[in-house]
Amino acid sequence: AAFSHITIPHLFFNMFALFSFGPKLVAALGEENFVACYLSSAVLSSLGGMLFKLAATSTTPSLGASGAVLFLASTTALIWPHAQFGIIFLPFISFPAPQLLLGIVALDITGLVLRWKVFDHGAHLAAVATAVVFCSGGASVMARYQDQVVKQWRQVRSNFVN
Repeated sequence: AAFSHITIPHLFFNMFALFSFGPKLVAALGEENFVACYLSSAVLSSLGGMLFKLAATSTTPSLGASGAVLFLASTTALIWPHAQFGIIFLPFISFPAPQLLLGIVALDITGLVLRWKVFDHGAHLAAVATAVVFCSGGASVMARYQDQVVKQWRQVRSNFVN
C-alpha cells in the first residue's frame, strides 16, 4: 500500500510531507537506514491498520504512504522535540512537534471511535507506536541485530566466493 495512491494529489501530499522533514532525518539516520525505516514502517503500519480493521470487522481498503510517512514524521518529532511542523492545508502556521504528534494521535483515535473512513487511522496509530518504540531503544536493538546479520552474511558470501 505504501507505493500505491488513489489519486495524484494523494501521492503529492504524502511526498510533500516527506520532503519537508525527510532530508534532516536522512542526514541523521544515513541513507540505508532511512530506506530501511521507510520500508519497515510501511509494512508495520499496514499490518497495524489491518489488525484494527480485523478487530472492527471493517473491509475498507487502504492505500498510500501515510503510515510510513507518519512513522518518519513521528521519529523526527521524537528526535527533535523543538522542531516546528507545518500542515499543507494551514499555510503560514507551524506547530511544535509534540503538539502536532498529540493532535494526530487524538484525531486518529477519534477516527477509530467514530469509524471515520477517510484515513487509515489504525495504520497511523501503528506508525506512531512504532516510532515511539524505535526512539525508545528499538533503534539500538536493531543496530545490534543488523551488525550480526551483516557479519553472518559476509561469512556466507565469503564461503561462496572462495
